[in-house]
Amino acid sequence: MMQLLVDDVDVWWTHLTSLDLPKNFGVPAPKAPALQPWGLRVAFLVDPSGVLWHVAQRRSNVKHDE
Repeated sequence: MMQLLVDDVDVWWTHLTSLDLPKNFGVPAPKAPALQPWGLRVAFLVDPSGVLWHVAQRRSNVKHDE
């Protein structure tokens, strides 16, 4: 599993969905951003090698998210 912290997860979501990953790479459809119990909004996707990616939005009020 890999995690990528981004400034705007919705912009990344728009980009990810435009790639049509399931059609082009035969991977499961990405999961839309949602607030997780641990406090981050996260979109999930699996890359062609099988790695699960968490694309998470930074929280502006949390020092270690910088």
